[in-house]
Amino acid sequence: MKASKLMIDNTLKYNKGLDILKQSPFRITKQRKDLLAYLSKFETTYIPVTEVDAYMQKLYPNASHTTTYRNIKEFSDLGIIEQRTEDGQLNVKFQCDFVTPHHGHFFCQNCHRVIKLDATLAPKLQADLAQFVILTVKLEIFGLCDNCQKNQAS
Repeated sequence: MKASKLMIDNTLKYNKGLDILKQSPFRITKQRKDLLAYLSKFETTYIPVTEVDAYMQKLYPNASHTTTYRNIKEFSDLGIIEQRTEDGQLNVKFQCDFVTPHHGHFFCQNCHRVIKLDATLAPKLQADLAQFVILTVKLEIFGLCDNCQKNQAS
């Protein structure tokens, strides 16, 4: 992807997150905007929260770790970011689908790229569970992405 297109995509993602934040009860602070801008770069990969905190500590050396973790939780509650725990470590990424927040992911075990899956593509499963109320869907599939398969074949 060309640098200018990437910058436009990141700006659009950032603006969508900022719009959601503006509609929330939370104040728009410089620190939250900087955190949002940083996280908007991570739509296709998860990043450990400790790395996010380290980045924010470089920008705001006097800020508490608690502030960063609280802001991450607030962003997650608002649906701006997605969270998952792997090996006991909390990881986050920017929301890849603001229209369909209940979706799945394919995780490449080699390059760690994350690809959004439409979890609503499971009508048989939904039919089998028709008597139940589904509150959330967490679909995770692990394997090798197309790029890694090509690289291994060559």
